[in-house]
Amino acid sequence: MLIAIEASVIIGFLAGILVVVLGMSPLSGVGVGGGTTVAVFTAAMTAIGYVSRSE
Repeated sequence: MLIAIEASVIIGFLAGILVVVLGMSPLSGVGVGGGTTVAVFTAAMTAIGYVSRSE
């Protein structure tokens, strides 16, 4: 589970930085980063749950 948290935070951080570099406002960057963090974490936990259930 720790890898899911780490991956979601890193990808969310990078997504937020990317949209700010591309010209969006910093507040939009925070929103995009937060949304990306939630999406990646949800996908990772779903995958972990699926793999754990299959065993």
